[in-house]
Amino acid sequence: MKLKTVTVEQLALETGKIVNEARKRPIVVQGPGKQLLIIRRLVDDDEVDELLMQSPSFRASIRAARRDIAAGKGIPLSEVRRRLKA
Repeated sequence: MKLKTVTVEQLALETGKIVNEARKRPIVVQGPGKQLLIIRRLVDDDEVDELLMQSPSFRASIRAARRDIAAGKGIPLSEVRRRLKA
């Protein structure tokens, strides 16, 4: 799939048209000399994934889990599976 590139000015002038086109293919928006963002259609669980990635509490829980694993406090997957079967 070929990406379409538009300028920030084009996006400002033709927002509706460009957003509609982004439903079919990704649109790269360029500022002076560099790419700024990509507009694309959300699929599957993209919205949920993005919300989770931006959540400070979710990110803190991931950091805490990684610290626990590094400190040897993790639970092996086989043990988790055994516990969940009960």
